[in-house]
Amino acid sequence: MDARVRRSQERLHDAVLSLASTTPIADVTASAICARSGVARDTFYRHADSPVDLLAQALSAEIAESMQILPRTDTIGDGERALLEHVRRRSRVYRGAMRPLLAAPVRDNLERSIRSGLELWVQLRPHIVPPAVAGDPDAMAYAVAYAAAGTVGAIEQWLRSGDDDVDRAVARILAVSPEWWLR
Repeated sequence: MDARVRRSQERLHDAVLSLASTTPIADVTASAICARSGVARDTFYRHADSPVDLLAQALSAEIAESMQILPRTDTIGDGERALLEHVRRRSRVYRGAMRPLLAAPVRDNLERSIRSGLELWVQLRPHIVPPAVAGDPDAMAYAVAYAAAGTVGAIEQWLRSGDDDVDRAVARILAVSPEWWLR
């Protein structure tokens, strides 16, 4: 990526994260983001279709960083904890993106990131997959989709609860997850 494009993107991401931490994302305008970032409006629209799309992009970069732990751990709870630490750090942003569910681009991004992490988890640990699922790529796709969507729903519930205890949230999510993911 061109250095100038990267600088604009970083400034836009910083601006949307800053604004979304104090204002619900539905109330954040492209003009406000441009004013905060010092980036022209046409540059904004070269990077995103809307403020919520830009927010999803900014959060995506942070989630990707959090998920780098997966290849280095033997416990899926470590990946869950890293993800929830990210959500806790950005809890004002995530809560500002809820009405009552997360805005679609933010929710989709979170679910896509979790799916990717679960796919990597299974790729690195194929022995955890039950025989009924192991030989059936469609069944594996169902299992990943189910777990990712369920995790997003659990994160939304955690955000609504106002509880910022990451360890308690990880324990609750893992307690309701199929056991084979935890092997």
